[in-house]
Amino acid sequence: MRLAQVKGHIPRPLFDVLAGEISTLRPCQEKAIRAGLLKGKNLLVCTPTASGKTLLAEIAGIKRILEVGQKCVYIVPLKALAMEKYKDFKAKYAPLGVKIALSIGDLDSSDPWLANFDLVITTSEKMDSLIRHGAPWVSQVGVAVFDEIHLLNDPGRGPTLEILVTLLKKLLPSAQFIALSATVGNPVELAGWLGADAVLDDWRPVKLYQGIFESGEIDFFGAKGKLKVIAGVDDPVLGLALDTIKKGKQALIFCPTKKSAEATADRLARLLPKDTSLPSLSKSVLSALSSPTRQCRRLAFCVEHGMAFHHAGLVSKQRGLIEDEFRAGKIKIICATPTLAFGVNLPAFRVIMKSLKRYAGRWGQTWIPVLEYHQMTGRAARP
Repeated sequence: MRLAQVKGHIPRPLFDVLAGEISTLRPCQEKAIRAGLLKGKNLLVCTPTASGKTLLAEIAGIKRILEVGQKCVYIVPLKALAMEKYKDFKAKYAPLGVKIALSIGDLDSSDPWLANFDLVITTSEKMDSLIRHGAPWVSQVGVAVFDEIHLLNDPGRGPTLEILVTLLKKLLPSAQFIALSATVGNPVELAGWLGADAVLDDWRPVKLYQGIFESGEIDFFGAKGKLKVIAGVDDPVLGLALDTIKKGKQALIFCPTKKSAEATADRLARLLPKDTSLPSLSKSVLSALSSPTRQCRRLAFCVEHGMAFHHAGLVSKQRGLIEDEFRAGKIKIICATPTLAFGVNLPAFRVIMKSLKRYAGRWGQTWIPVLEYHQMTGRAARP
C-alpha cells in the first residue's frame, strides 16, 4: 500500500512528516490500517523487530492529538527506552506544534505540569503512580500505547503492567489502545483480553539467521551454509567479536551480569589498538561524574579501543554517549546485560549470547525465557 492512499485519512501536517520518511507502507502497517487503526480500533500488533510497529502508534497518537485535541500516553518498560522515544518524537513532531513530555522521575508526584502536554512518554511504573495520585489530565487521554506488551509475562514488571492496563481500560473506555510486541506466544488470547484485534505478520526488513558457534564455525542448521571463524583466540565470544570487527561490522554481546559485561569489554579492548578517533569520547565518558570512579576509568579505557560495556550501573550520560556512538559506527562492540534488549534501537550485524542464563536478584542465575532470547537476537535484524 502506498502512503498516498491514506492521505485523506490523516491530518495534512502528519502526512507531510511521514512522506518525508516513507512512500510505501510495510506489511504490518497496511494490515493495521485495514484493521481499523485510523478509525480508532484497539489493536495488538505482533510483528518482528524493526518491521514498523512504532510508526503505527505514532500515527494513531498524533492523529488524535491534531484532530480531536486529546492526549496520547506512550508507555514503555525502561527509562532508557522512554528517553530514546522522547528524543525521536520531539524531533519529528514538535515542529507540528505537538507538545511532548517525558515523565520517568519521582513516583510520589502527580506531575501536574503534564496537563500542558499532548504526548506523554513514560514508564509503566510511573504511569501507574500518576493514576494512583489522581492526575486529572489522565481523563483526557484518547490513545494509550503499550510498547513491549509481552512483558506482561515478566515476573518483575508484569504485575504492574497488567494492573496498569486494567486500570486504563476502566478509566478510559472510549480511548484507543495500541499494544506492540515482537514476541508474544499467545497473541489471539492476549488480544481478546485487551479487547483488541490482533495484527500478525512475519515480515522482517533484514533476514535473521540463528546459529551455534562451536569448533571454529557457526552452524545455522541448514538455513545457510556453515561459517568458518578464524580469530586466533581460545575464547569463542572474543573470537566472534574479533571476527565481526575484521568484517568492518558491529556486534552486541549479551552477558549474564554487570561484572561479566565489564570484564568481557575489558578483555576485548586489550586485544585491540587504540582508535585515534575516540580520545574525546573517552574523556567525555570519564568526566561524566565530577569524581571519576574505577568503573568510569575502565569504561574510558575500553572506549579508547572501540569497545564499551552497558548496564544499569552507568550514569545516564555515559549510556547515552555509548548508544549514540554505536549508532554512528565508532563503538564497534557493546557488552551489555539483557536489559538492553528491550526496544533500544541499536542495529548490529551480529548478536552474541555469552550465556543462556542471567542474574535475577534473589533467584540467582536463571534461564533466559525464550521470548526474551528472541528480543535479544532480534537486535541483529534491524536495518
